Amino acid sequence: LKVGKLVHTARPARLRSPLEICSGMAAAVAAASAVVGATVAATVASTLGPESRPRGAVIAVAAGAGGLGGFLLWRLTRSAARRGLEGALEVAAAEERALRLVDLIHACQPRRFEDVLDETSYCAEVERWVLELRGGPIHVPPALRLAARAAHLERGAVSSEGFGEGRQGYLSWRAKARRRQGERLEEVLLAVGVERGLVARACALVAKELPIHDVDMQTMEDAACLIFLGHRLCQFQADKDDGKMADILQKTWRKMSPQAQAQALGLDYTPRMLGCLLEGAAAAEDLQASVAPMVAPRLPAATVTLLRDSWALVPQDKFGDEFYGRLFAEDENLREVFDIPAARPQNVPKVVRMLLDLLDSEQVPRFERVIHAMAALSRHFGRFRTAHLAAIKKALVRSITDYAPSKEKKKTSQAWEAFFYSVCAVSCPFLIMNDRLCESANSTASALPLPSGGTLAGNLASQGVALLEMCLRVSGLSQGGTAAPEEVLHRITEARDWLMDAVRDDVNAYCGLVSSFIAVTATAEEDEPSPANTRGLQGGAAIAAAAAAAAEEAERRRWLRRSVEVPLHIAELSYGAAVACLQCRRQIKRSLQPEWVAGAKLMRTATEIALRNVSTNLTSIWGKGNSEALEKRFSKLRDTEPPWEDLCNFGIS
Repeated sequence: LKVGKLVHTARPARLRSPLEICSGMAAAVAAASAVVGATVAATVASTLGPESRPRGAVIAVAAGAGGLGGFLLWRLTRSAARRGLEGALEVAAAEERALRLVDLIHACQPRRFEDVLDETSYCAEVERWVLELRGGPIHVPPALRLAARAAHLERGAVSSEGFGEGRQGYLSWRAKARRRQGERLEEVLLAVGVERGLVARACALVAKELPIHDVDMQTMEDAACLIFLGHRLCQFQADKDDGKMADILQKTWRKMSPQAQAQALGLDYTPRMLGCLLEGAAAAEDLQASVAPMVAPRLPAATVTLLRDSWALVPQDKFGDEFYGRLFAEDENLREVFDIPAARPQNVPKVVRMLLDLLDSEQVPRFERVIHAMAALSRHFGRFRTAHLAAIKKALVRSITDYAPSKEKKKTSQAWEAFFYSVCAVSCPFLIMNDRLCESANSTASALPLPSGGTLAGNLASQGVALLEMCLRVSGLSQGGTAAPEEVLHRITEARDWLMDAVRDDVNAYCGLVSSFIAVTATAEEDEPSPANTRGLQGGAAIAAAAAAAAEEAERRRWLRRSVEVPLHIAELSYGAAVACLQCRRQIKRSLQPEWVAGAKLMRTATEIALRNVSTNLTSIWGKGNSEALEKRFSKLRDTEPPWEDLCNFGIS
C-alpha cells in the first residue's frame, strides 16, 4: 500500500494530446483576434475629432466583429488540425502495422547455414546503422525506415540454382532476388494501408533501383557495407589470400560515404584483416605508392624472435591505454591527431601484432605496402606528420621494454628501435615529401634524426637548381633577354626532379642503415665469433646457421652501399647541373643575379655535405677496397675543379 501510494503521488500530470495542444493554440488565436478588433476600433475613435468620433455602439460592434472572426477562425483551425492529426496518426499506424508484419515474416524464414545473422537480426542491424548514420529516428524518412527493416525480406524465396557458376551467375541471381523482394514488400505495405507514394519509394530502396547519389540509397549501401565488415568479414576471408581480400575491401571502401568510412575504421578487426583494410582503403583513395613503396630492411632472425617474444609478455588489453598515456605525456597536442575511430586504444596492439606477423622475409613486401598505406591514410585523413614520430618511438619502445626481464631490457630496447627504424624506412620518405615548410622545420627539430643532414642536402640542391632554372626562364622572357638553350633547361629540370627523388631515397637509406646496424643478430648475442657459434651444430643445422649469418651480413652491406650511393648521386647531379648552366650565366638579368648566386651557393653547400657523407661512409663504415666502382666515382668528383666560382662570375665569357 505504501509503494502504491508513493507511485500514485509521484505520478506526473496527464500529458496533453497533440489535438488538445492544437485546439488550445487555435483558441488563443481567436481571443487575440477579439482583442485586436476592439483595440483597432478604440484607436480609430481616439484619432478622430469630437464631431467625427463614432458612437460607443459602433466601437462595440467592431469589437464584436473581431471576436466573431476569432471564433470562426478557431472553429476552422480546430477542424483542420483534427483532420490533419487524424490523417497523420493513421499513416503512422499503418507504418507500425507494416513494421510488425515485416518482423513476423522475418521470424518465419529459416536461417541459412552460410548466414552469420538471421533475417531478423540482419535487418535490425541495417536499421541500427541507418539511425546511426542519419543522426537518430527524427532524421530518418519513413520510406527509409521501412526499407531498412525489410532489407532481406524473404531473400531465400529465389533459389540460386540455374543461374550458372561464377560472379556473373551470382549477380544475375541477386538482381532477381532484389526485384522479388521489392514486389513482396509492395504487397505487404499496401495490405496494411501504407500510402502508395511511400510504398513505391520503400520498394525502390529495397530493390536498389534508385541511383547511388540518392541520399537514402547511399545510406542503405553504407549500412550493408558496415554489416559486412562488422559481422561477415571473418567468415568471408577464410579461403582468400591477403591480396584478394585487399582488393575486395578496396571495392567495399569505394561504395561507402565518408561518414560510413569513418565508422568502418572504428570497427573491430583481426590484425590480418586490419592490414587488408588499410591496403584497400589506400588504394581506393589513390594513396598507394605510384610504382612500389620504399624498401624496408630485412631484420635478422634473432631480432624478429626477440620482438615477438618480448611482445608476448605485454598485456594486450591495457597496452593501448599505456601507450597513449606515455605518448600524450610527451606531447599533449597529439590527442587531437589520434582523436579518430581508427586510433582507439583497442586497435594499437592489433597494429603491432599485424606488423610483427609481416616481418618474415617472404612477407616483407606486404609489410612495406601496409606501412605505406598507414602513413598515407594518416596523412590524408588526419593530421599525422613526420614531427610526431619521435614521441611515438619513445612511447612505443618504453611501453614494451617495461615488461621485459631486467637482463633483457637493453637488447629488447635495441630490437624495438631497429623495428621502428624499419617502419620509418617506408613511412618517412612519404611523410617528409608531403610536409609543408613549417612542418619540415618541426620534424628537423624533433628528438629523432629525421630528416638527416644528407636529406636536407638533397633538398638544398633541388632548391638551388630550381633557383637557377627560374633565373634562366625569367631572363629569357624579359625584354631584350636571351632564351636559354632547350637542352640546358631540359637537363636542369631533369636534375631537379632527380634530386627530389634523392631526398626520398636518402631518408630510406638512412633509416635502413640505422635499423640494420642496431638490430640484434645471433652472432652479436654470443661472445665468440661467427665460426665458433656454429661449431657445435651438425650437418644441415650448421649450414642453415651459416646461410642465415651470410644473409644478415649481405643485408647490412646492402644498406651500407645505399648510404654511399644516394649522397654520391646528389653530388653528381649538383655538379652536372652547375656545369650545364655555366654557358648561360652571362644571359642572367642584373636584377636576378643575386638569386642566381644564391642558387649556386645552395648547390655548393649541398655538394659539400653529400661528399662529406660519402667520404665518412667509405672510410669509416664501408671500408676501403669494398667497392671499387663507388670509390672511382667519388675520386672523380673530388679531383674535378669545382664549378662554383665560375658559375657566380658574370664577367667571364
